[in-house]
Amino acid sequence: MAQVYMVYRVLPSSSDVDYAKLIQSIKSALEPKYTLDKVEEEDVGFGIKALKLHLRMPESSEEHSSDDVENLLNGIDGVGNVELEYFTRLGF
Repeated sequence: MAQVYMVYRVLPSSSDVDYAKLIQSIKSALEPKYTLDKVEEEDVGFGIKALKLHLRMPESSEEHSSDDVENLLNGIDGVGNVELEYFTRLGF
């Protein structure tokens, strides 16, 4: 079954956010619907880091969508901004 691979860029709501807690909250919110393959931290400036989330989900599933992921992420305490950076189909 094919899957969809997405990369989201998440900015925190403030500069004093606990990144370890934020990442754990993100993992808890996404699983088991979505597979979180990797989380990267990217320095933005002034002590703020963006999180790059590498996710997979089944392509054929009616119950999963990139909009749902964005809504889930925006609902997490400590998340300030969510942006879909990359979206592709994995056909294997």
